[in-house]
Amino acid sequence: MTDPESSFDREIDQYRKAAEELAEQERELRARLDECRDGGDLLVDYQRYDSHLRQVQARQRNLAVGRSQYIADRDRLAAWGSTEDWVVAGSIVTVRYLDGHRDTFVLTERHTDSEYETVSYSSPMGQAVRKRRVGDKVSLPAGAPLVIDSIIPGFRRPASSPAEGHPEADSTAYPKIRRTVPTAAISDEALARQRCRDKAYRDDLYRRRYDPSVRPINDYVDKLRSERRVFIPYVAPTYGGVDAQLLTLMQDPGPKTDPANADGSGMICLENVDLSAARQKFFLDEAGIRISEIVSWNAYPWPKPHPQTGRSDREAAEALRGFLMLTPNLEVVILNGAVAKRIWRVLKEINPSCVAGISSYPTFHTSERAVNPTQKSDEYIGKVHNDLSNNYAAAARQLHST
Repeated sequence: MTDPESSFDREIDQYRKAAEELAEQERELRARLDECRDGGDLLVDYQRYDSHLRQVQARQRNLAVGRSQYIADRDRLAAWGSTEDWVVAGSIVTVRYLDGHRDTFVLTERHTDSEYETVSYSSPMGQAVRKRRVGDKVSLPAGAPLVIDSIIPGFRRPASSPAEGHPEADSTAYPKIRRTVPTAAISDEALARQRCRDKAYRDDLYRRRYDPSVRPINDYVDKLRSERRVFIPYVAPTYGGVDAQLLTLMQDPGPKTDPANADGSGMICLENVDLSAARQKFFLDEAGIRISEIVSWNAYPWPKPHPQTGRSDREAAEALRGFLMLTPNLEVVILNGAVAKRIWRVLKEINPSCVAGISSYPTFHTSERAVNPTQKSDEYIGKVHNDLSNNYAAAARQLHST
């Protein structure tokens, strides 16, 4: 019989408990709504129950997304080796302050836990302790020094897993996921996974466009729209927004950012139903960069003119300067494509202090047009994908080294 301690996943168990609680709330609310339909309650009661049900369903969707992201992170971490002595997703961490006071929490994107306080990856504490080991000294942004006192792993490999470093080490219960970069050849499969295919998901994103994390940015979008009288997409609330540390600078709004188009979200969003978004999501995931760590913007926030001129480039650079003023924590920018590289260079020339301290990683655009097999050789397409992978990975290393 397998030792029960040799293989477990506490985080998945917590997701299960949370899902069961939400399912019970949903059943109760649906029963209340049925009673209202039978004439047992007033209309105002029905509206209250219906509103509460929608909130529960939104929490269920968010929980499912969080669970899927955790599994992807866990699988990647498990392929690297033991998680016994370093802080990863799901780790239970005890930190000790200089005065001897200790705090214990679990590192998770869930908001609740049945036993411990929760700390998110993107929080100051989460950023300080992640990938650290017992005995490491770290400091919070406010300057409070602390020591990692103990780590309890959130999951373990099965006892039958090959030893770390063994040739079959990837053949674990949580194998490293190997996926193919989305291209036009597999577009149907890639786009089927994009969540903005679901109108309810798009509507929920749009409803939350003024969430606190993105409100200053989207207020700025409203200002630019009013001044230029042109469509400019909002930034999705799923990003880290004003707290982001990494910027992915793209070219200009794609057709699926426009709600006037089929499946259009009205947002810059990694879940948009286009291959540029699907491909960027792939490279971010491959590099281990979480959406809560980043924000995305377009070098031309509005549809770029044809041709672009020195004046139009300066206007785009000024709009980018305004955006950077709203995102003071940025440390890294990935410049995707020729237009993004050029506008960043223009901004650096006209206002060097604005980009000082932000490390740039220039690479290709994630558009499928850059790897069109009818126009590009397999060798060239491989070069593009390697360049994207390498630059996203390099940006991730810098992001996670601080």
